[in-house]
Amino acid sequence: MSEKTTNKKDQGVRKHTRREVLTKASGAAAATVAAATIPRITYGETKKFKVAIILPSFDQQRWKAADGEYFNRRAEELGMEPLPLISSNSDPILQASQVENMLTQGIDGLALVPVDIDAAVTSVRKCNDASVPVVSENYIIPNVELAGIAARDGVELGRMLGRAASAAAPEGNYVLTNGDIGTDIARLKHQGIMEILQPLVDSGAITIVHDQYMRAWSGELARKQVEQALTANDNNIAAVACSWDGGAYGVIEALRAQGLAGKIPVTGEDAEPQALKLVLAKEMLVTAWTKFDLMGSRAADLLYEKLAGLPSSANSTYNNGWGDVPWDKIDIVNVTVDGTEPDSISVSEFADANPWWVTREELGI
Repeated sequence: MSEKTTNKKDQGVRKHTRREVLTKASGAAAATVAAATIPRITYGETKKFKVAIILPSFDQQRWKAADGEYFNRRAEELGMEPLPLISSNSDPILQASQVENMLTQGIDGLALVPVDIDAAVTSVRKCNDASVPVVSENYIIPNVELAGIAARDGVELGRMLGRAASAAAPEGNYVLTNGDIGTDIARLKHQGIMEILQPLVDSGAITIVHDQYMRAWSGELARKQVEQALTANDNNIAAVACSWDGGAYGVIEALRAQGLAGKIPVTGEDAEPQALKLVLAKEMLVTAWTKFDLMGSRAADLLYEKLAGLPSSANSTYNNGWGDVPWDKIDIVNVTVDGTEPDSISVSEFADANPWWVTREELGI
């Protein structure tokens, strides 16, 4: 897939720099901070569109607390009628039936976070046939007409995790723990990590001894993978480049069993409170963060703009194989103990900027 970026500074949305969005400290209430960091667009009166967002699961904190919650909030602000949040329980067959059910309920638009991007193509085509526009949220559904995309740059995210891991462990045996191969973000993060690690592999500085994708983003499978890698290599592992927090929990459990937690750098993504505590305890090197509240909110904006026949306010475009699709690219940043590692801010800076997600008190700082 090819990507094309287009600046749209005159569309009425102020785009913040990563540092502005993610590190600006605030003593205001959580709702005030969240509102201040999400671009607001005001439109005229129009039809009260019935819309829905279908989430892949409720297993990760972000789906209910951020993506889903802020999609529905923003939809209501825009005068739309959002339906209650629903989870597909990581089941692509269930998700397909949920999309069909939404169509029978007469929805006007859909934001879809696919369990499996390839399986979701059929569902999107059914929506297209019913003249129901679809925004792909978090993942990018290929080769089908979309109204918009609200997602981070997965390859750059992978590069960021790779830079952090290789800075901490520039040589030795590496384990790569990847998410579900059915999602483009798992593949893209792996691609970005390998862009950083491949030169080190070529030079002989590092050796990748285990590289595996985990079905349904299973932390239990991640634990088993690392146990196997430790056994096969007599505990001689330099780093584990893991691409999500749930997997990192399983990785660290395996390392603790061998007395290696805190001695082997582990990466993750989502900045879940549990992961931030592990970063503070130095059992986890880094967790990457995307403003999932903003992602959900912007998915609602993109869907509304399509339904109302308005120009897109997306800051980029992405060619998903069908054609160029408006893509609102959401900023990403690494979160580490003190913010001195590549592409990073400190845990304390993160908590100050996102008290709606986690507070200093919850983290004990």
